[in-house]
Amino acid sequence: CSSHTKHSTYTGCVPCTLTSQSQLPLTTSAYFLYIPITSSSNSIVYCHITASNTMITSILTSNDKKESSSNRHDSKTTRKRGGGYDHDTTMALCCNSDPDDSYKTLIWWGILSLIATFNISLWFRTYLTIGRDDDGIMQISPYQKQQLFLSGIYVFVCAYRSILPRIDLERYCLFDTILSSIFLGRLAATIAEISFSAQLALFLYKLGENHDHPIAQTFAVLIVPAVTVAQAFCWCGVLTLNHLYHAIEESIWAILGGALGCSFLSFALYHSNNERLVRLGFFGSIASVMFFAFMIMVDVPMYLTRWKQGQKHGEEAKRLLVRKGSSDAWRRRVVTTSWKIWREETLWLTGYFSSAVWLSLLLVHLSAQ
Repeated sequence: CSSHTKHSTYTGCVPCTLTSQSQLPLTTSAYFLYIPITSSSNSIVYCHITASNTMITSILTSNDKKESSSNRHDSKTTRKRGGGYDHDTTMALCCNSDPDDSYKTLIWWGILSLIATFNISLWFRTYLTIGRDDDGIMQISPYQKQQLFLSGIYVFVCAYRSILPRIDLERYCLFDTILSSIFLGRLAATIAEISFSAQLALFLYKLGENHDHPIAQTFAVLIVPAVTVAQAFCWCGVLTLNHLYHAIEESIWAILGGALGCSFLSFALYHSNNERLVRLGFFGSIASVMFFAFMIMVDVPMYLTRWKQGQKHGEEAKRLLVRKGSSDAWRRRVVTTSWKIWREETLWLTGYFSSAVWLSLLLVHLSAQ
């Protein structure tokens, strides 16, 4: 746990002191923990600890053959193989948070779910009405069909991630289900974010092509490769548990946002006689500058702070290799509704799953002429 980090593979699980026989200074009423700890022989021993109030009531190590009632109670979250637990076993930590604290998280989750439902309905409405003739046949350009398809990917993935939110590096989630797997969520997010970047690239390239703007076209070609590189850094962070990679990823997004703002502004400056392009350039540059400011003032500093805190507490010794990190991201889930844990994530997650999705839908309707 967070104290005595030399004994623990994962930190930050509960505020307690983990020893072989001791009391746990718990801040909530009950925990069901599956914590891998390192024994004196440097071998990994997986303990099932049930703590109530301040005392450890039962410990199951990998050498125990018996199944406690609490083990049977949590059989859905941890599967036993061969009488013990190994690093390939699904591990879940279920924290029973203070109800006075958790209701805020559940309200926020309810709002996210409503937004996800609304966004899906918007996409279906777009699909059923855009470019339809009197016979109901879709009559739209290949460009608009591409935008509609890419937007569909982004809308549905964001809905999935809204209903089953997670915090990747810490392995936090709201529900203990395989669909809350950090690996699955990150894979879906990668596909969605590349699709969204392709929407931006298509729009900017088409706009530059129609208005003889080769610089904008050149930048448009670079958007998807840049986002792909950002996703690679994101995966490095998720698999190795190093927040520095996330800070680099968000920095790439910030640079793209700033460059996109300059591109939109150039349309307004060089085509001042075109009222539509002036409006598009003006609003596009403002939105891009706001995104850039948010990234460098909120998102990037947040990940840098977490990385520095990890350095301070010696968490660099607990970084995972890619292979173990993949297994860990697939299997380990820390289920919590604690508002203290989710509060810092709510601002960017809410904005991401709402305004970014609306921009994706707008690109379907926005003409590049």
